[in-house]
Amino acid sequence: MDTCRVRSGGRWRFVVVALTMGPVVTALGGWQLSNRHSVTPDVIEGWAVPNAEGTAVSLHDSNDDRPGNSYVIAGARWAGPDNSWHDGGGGPTCAGTDTNTRIHVQMGIVDVDAAPIGGPYVVWLRCLVQGDAGK
Repeated sequence: MDTCRVRSGGRWRFVVVALTMGPVVTALGGWQLSNRHSVTPDVIEGWAVPNAEGTAVSLHDSNDDRPGNSYVIAGARWAGPDNSWHDGGGGPTCAGTDTNTRIHVQMGIVDVDAAPIGGPYVVWLRCLVQGDAGK
C-alpha cells in the first residue's frame, strides 16, 4: 500500500506544478507580445555620394554641389535598379565606391533613441540608377 501512495503523491505533485506553471507561462507570453516594438522607416529620396569603401553615403537633395547629410549604409539591405534585394553583408552596395559619382537613391531610415548608439539608421537602400558596384 505504501507503493500506491508514493505513485499517487507523484501524480499530485505533477498536477500542482502543471497548474502553477500554466498561468506563469501564459503571463510571460502575454508580456513578451505586449512589449514587442515595430517601426515603419521614413522613406527619403535624393542623390547619394558614396565613400571610397562603399560603407557610407552623403545624401543630397539634388544633383548639385550643396552639402548633404551623411548616413552609414554598411549592413543595410539594398536593391539595385533591377529591384533584386541583397543582404547587407560585405561588399559595396549599388551606390558603389566612386566618390565622384552621385547616384539617385531612396533610403528607409529609422530613428533610434538608445544611448550611446542612438540616431538615424539606414535599414534599406534602393538605387534608382546603377552605380559602380562590382567594379
